[in-house]
Amino acid sequence: MSNAFIQMSGVFAELELGMIRERVKSGMANAKAKGVRIGRPKLTKDDIPAIFYRHYPSYVSGELNVSELARVCDMSRTRIYRYIKVLK
Repeated sequence: MSNAFIQMSGVFAELELGMIRERVKSGMANAKAKGVRIGRPKLTKDDIPAIFYRHYPSYVSGELNVSELARVCDMSRTRIYRYIKVLK
Protein backbone atom coordinates (compact mmCIF):
# COMPACT_ATOMS: atom_id res chain seq x y z
CA MET A 1 0.00 0.00 0.00
CA SER A 2 2.69 2.51 0.96
CA ASN A 3 4.82 1.55 -2.05
CA ALA A 4 1.93 2.32 -4.41
CA PHE A 5 1.36 5.67 -2.69
CA ILE A 6 5.02 6.61 -3.07
CA GLN A 7 4.96 5.70 -6.76
CA MET A 8 1.77 7.72 -7.33
CA SER A 9 3.30 10.68 -5.52
CA GLY A 10 6.31 10.42 -7.84
CA VAL A 11 4.06 10.42 -10.90
CA PHE A 12 2.21 13.53 -9.70
CA ALA A 13 5.45 15.28 -8.85
CA GLU A 14 6.80 14.55 -12.33
CA LEU A 15 3.61 15.90 -13.93
CA GLU A 16 3.78 19.04 -11.80
CA LEU A 17 7.43 19.58 -12.76
CA GLY A 18 6.53 19.25 -16.43
CA MET A 19 3.77 21.84 -16.08
CA ILE A 20 6.12 24.25 -14.28
CA ARG A 21 8.74 23.88 -17.01
CA GLU A 22 6.17 24.58 -19.71
CA ARG A 23 4.95 27.73 -17.90
CA VAL A 24 8.52 29.00 -17.51
CA LYS A 25 9.32 28.38 -21.19
CA SER A 26 6.09 30.06 -22.22
CA GLY A 27 6.76 33.07 -20.00
CA MET A 28 10.31 33.45 -21.31
CA ALA A 29 9.12 33.23 -24.92
CA ASN A 30 6.45 35.84 -24.18
CA ALA A 31 8.98 38.18 -22.56
CA LYS A 32 11.41 37.70 -25.45
CA ALA A 33 8.65 38.54 -27.93
CA LYS A 34 8.07 41.79 -26.02
CA GLY A 35 11.77 42.63 -26.34
CA VAL A 36 12.83 41.97 -22.76
CA ARG A 37 16.45 40.94 -22.42
CA ILE A 38 16.71 37.71 -20.45
CA GLY A 39 19.78 36.86 -18.39
CA ARG A 40 22.48 38.56 -16.37
CA PRO A 41 23.03 42.21 -17.27
CA LYS A 42 26.23 42.97 -19.18
CA LEU A 43 29.08 44.22 -17.00
CA THR A 44 30.63 47.51 -18.06
CA LYS A 45 33.63 49.47 -16.84
CA ASP A 46 31.25 51.87 -15.08
CA ASP A 47 29.90 49.02 -12.93
CA ILE A 48 33.30 48.16 -11.45
CA PRO A 49 33.75 49.68 -7.96
CA ALA A 50 36.43 52.28 -7.21
CA ILE A 51 38.26 50.08 -4.69
CA PHE A 52 39.09 47.64 -7.49
CA TYR A 53 40.53 50.44 -9.64
CA ARG A 54 42.57 51.62 -6.66
CA HIS A 55 44.36 48.25 -6.29
CA TYR A 56 44.31 47.06 -9.91
CA PRO A 57 47.66 48.70 -10.85
CA SER A 58 49.34 46.67 -8.09
CA TYR A 59 47.93 43.52 -9.66
CA VAL A 60 49.12 44.52 -13.13
CA SER A 61 52.63 45.30 -11.85
CA GLY A 62 52.81 41.91 -10.14
CA GLU A 63 52.80 43.13 -6.54
CA LEU A 64 49.47 41.38 -5.87
CA ASN A 65 48.11 38.11 -7.15
CA VAL A 66 44.39 37.44 -7.67
CA SER A 67 43.84 36.05 -4.18
CA GLU A 68 45.52 39.01 -2.53
CA LEU A 69 43.62 41.46 -4.74
CA ALA A 70 40.36 39.77 -3.80
CA ARG A 71 41.22 39.95 -0.10
CA VAL A 72 42.23 43.62 -0.28
CA CYS A 73 39.10 44.53 -2.24
CA ASP A 74 36.89 42.30 -0.04
CA MET A 75 35.53 40.45 -3.07
CA SER A 76 35.53 36.90 -4.34
CA ARG A 77 38.17 35.72 -6.78
CA THR A 78 35.43 34.95 -9.29
CA ARG A 79 34.32 38.57 -9.25
CA ILE A 80 37.93 39.73 -9.60
CA TYR A 81 38.38 37.50 -12.65
CA ARG A 82 35.18 38.97 -14.14
CA TYR A 83 36.42 42.54 -13.60
CA ILE A 84 39.84 41.72 -15.09
CA LYS A 85 38.15 40.21 -18.14
CA VAL A 86 36.14 43.40 -18.67
CA LEU A 87 39.25 45.57 -18.43
CA LYS A 88 41.28 43.52 -20.94
